[in-house]
Amino acid sequence: MMHIGVMGGTFDPIHLGHLRAAEEIYWALGLDRITFVPAARPPHKEEEFEASALHRYEMVSLATVYTPYFSVSPIELSRPGRSYSVETLREFRKLYGAENAIYFIMGVDAFLDIATWKEAQELLSLAQVIVAARPGWRLDEVERHMTSEQRQLLGNPRFEYVKISAITRETAKAHHEPRPVLLVEVVSLDISSSEIRQLVKEGRSIRYLVTDTVAAYIGKNRLYCSGQKLIGECEAST
Repeated sequence: MMHIGVMGGTFDPIHLGHLRAAEEIYWALGLDRITFVPAARPPHKEEEFEASALHRYEMVSLATVYTPYFSVSPIELSRPGRSYSVETLREFRKLYGAENAIYFIMGVDAFLDIATWKEAQELLSLAQVIVAARPGWRLDEVERHMTSEQRQLLGNPRFEYVKISAITRETAKAHHEPRPVLLVEVVSLDISSSEIRQLVKEGRSIRYLVTDTVAAYIGKNRLYCSGQKLIGECEAST
């Protein structure tokens, strides 16, 4: 039996906070691998991305290339239309079959909006949902922030708050109905993609916020540089 983590996101750009959360969950659950899935056109984000889907895919590839149990999937880039997580999980379920376990990893900020996602109740049935802590968000307040209408739309899931050190495979794959949503405390690095993009615009360093491979890619392709910047100014960010 295989245990596969799926971590979706816009990754504009991917940073060390994403990677550290995935690393901790990988080891705590004893997963076989974690696949990062860059979103091409997520329906819950109307703004244009500053980096194209292909650039974001390449950055995730560069960030994970030296970690054998991390991989990146172009599944949402190659699928036309909006990027719906439920469709992605259906495809992963077909790929790995019912006999293998799938874990869908997401941040707490995304989970609090999940009731608005397409077929959210089915999404929770397709995989074990792991909600990871993010700076500025308290996992122990997730249930309090959810309305009764949101709970109903999700099929009234049960929540289980656990520390990363307390998770085992048995905890994660418990076959209760409905399957519990695991609220997981991980080392929460106070890094955001929007702040990284702003630093690049200002010509400031992003070292130790992203991998060196991602920093070099951003500099080489002049990503996140505003049109007013002088030639060569953005290179200072790498």
